Amino acid sequence: MKEAITNLFLKILGKKQGYCCKDCVKNLYSVMDGEATKDQEEYFRSHINECSPCFNRYEIDKSVKEVLKLKVEHKEVPSNLIASIKNKLNQ
Repeated sequence: MKEAITNLFLKILGKKQGYCCKDCVKNLYSVMDGEATKDQEEYFRSHINECSPCFNRYEIDKSVKEVLKLKVEHKEVPSNLIASIKNKLNQ
């Protein structure tokens, strides 16, 4: 899903996806979500300082995440809907 959103964002901006190293992509979302180990994050930060396609990918994905965070509306779910869904799951 994140990949599709990133590709859509690139298309809107009129930019092409640059080559991004596999190790970088592998760690990108872990780092962005705060789930990477200290070693993974250090490697990632060091790598994007040396590799412009990976740096660009990180910046775009970070921007997409920030835009989504601002635009997604959090609404309270009615308790009767929650109960209904739980009942259907337990059947």
